[in-house]
Amino acid sequence: MREFKLKDYKLGDTIAAIATFPGKSALGIIKVSGPGALVIGSKLFKFHKKKNIKSVKTHTLHYGWIVEGKESKKQRTKTKGEKRKMIDEVLLSVMRKPSTYTKEDIIEISSHGGIAVVNKILELVLKQGARLALPGEFTYRALVGGRIDLLQAESIRGIVDAKSEDVLALATSQLRGDATLKVKRLKEELKELFIQSESAINFPEDELDISSLKLKKRIDSLINKVGNLLEGSREAEILREGLKCVICGKANVGKSTLFNCLLKEERVIVSRSSGTTRDVIEETINIKGVSLRIYDTAGILEPKDLITKKALKKTLKIFSESDLVILVFDGSRRLSENDLFLFEKVKNKNVIFIINKSDLIQRLDQGKIPKDQVIVKMSALEGKGLGDLEEAVYRMVYKKGVDRENIVFLSQHQRHILQEVGSSLNQIRVFLEESRPIDFINIELKICLDNIGRLSGEVFSEEILESIFSNFCIGK
Repeated sequence: MREFKLKDYKLGDTIAAIATFPGKSALGIIKVSGPGALVIGSKLFKFHKKKNIKSVKTHTLHYGWIVEGKESKKQRTKTKGEKRKMIDEVLLSVMRKPSTYTKEDIIEISSHGGIAVVNKILELVLKQGARLALPGEFTYRALVGGRIDLLQAESIRGIVDAKSEDVLALATSQLRGDATLKVKRLKEELKELFIQSESAINFPEDELDISSLKLKKRIDSLINKVGNLLEGSREAEILREGLKCVICGKANVGKSTLFNCLLKEERVIVSRSSGTTRDVIEETINIKGVSLRIYDTAGILEPKDLITKKALKKTLKIFSESDLVILVFDGSRRLSENDLFLFEKVKNKNVIFIINKSDLIQRLDQGKIPKDQVIVKMSALEGKGLGDLEEAVYRMVYKKGVDRENIVFLSQHQRHILQEVGSSLNQIRVFLEESRPIDFINIELKICLDNIGRLSGEVFSEEILESIFSNFCIGK
């Protein structure tokens, strides 16, 4: 994917893009924004009744045709059907600045949804002087125009990527400004402390109420708030991107059968022969609003051949990055050295232990499984115990409970900035413990304030803006 730089997002241009998914559908929408949007509309759109696009009211919808070719004075005297080539019967939305998404003039052309007709209309728009919009460029203009901040921009991506109603509701809350308000309150607290520290430095003769004990309590409170937001951003990432979940176990314990059971379809061919899964297979499922990116792996025991060795390498990479491990055992067999090896492999992971093949005579000694672990008995072949597994996954994801108040959608760079704020606050705590001069605390508070400004977009950072908007789709 091409990397875009801020210099590519030229604000003076008129931009256009197909705003709907390309393919055969009932409708297709072409969006045009910028100083030339209304002019382009006037050249390409032919009203059903005699009207002029320049005189119609803002936020109105009009019926007519998209036409190709220039209309001369001579042609205006001819009969209607012979004047210009008709491309499609459409609806045209006219939205005048500043009350628009981008704070610029916008037109939206709603045509029939065929690939050829949508592409043809876009081609005509570009011929009239617009250029193809870059990823996220419409939202970038909304940010620059002051309609939204960076936190709201990130929430828009959350809405677009939402795979469940939970994600949609949380992202909509952030777009409404709830996360912005939290960060604003955090900034106000930091600003107050910074002003106090500035006053203590510049007017040492004044007796200011900035005792070490009170300052420690306030810094501890801020550290806790930043920590909650970071944890909330992790929860948001799980909700939006999906929890990375790996199914593992020794050969022939029913990993692929369990994978198919969770998907409720035969995605993987299952055989009685061991080692039939030779590669990592990925699918996405939804469990109680939690999106799960689930991987059926080739096992993590000693490989017997080159192909299995390559599969093992891929498996170990995914295993190391996993958020949750489902470790499967065959309940009809006793635990072996391989099982004990797997116990060791997963000891630092969030694990759900599955005792599979509960429909057979049970020989596995459950007492040998590490204590205080989540254990689910099931028969993947018959689908028994699936509900218990789904409940265990949900509880594992939210074992501390979901604090919706602190869930916030952040980009990787925004999360890093918030971590820097937390680091500065922890450094202030150390300075207070060491009874360092107020100057040290003042410097760290200034760093915190600068970073909070970068987080919300008050202080523009090219690196952050480029990382956020390059992840948007074209047309948003």
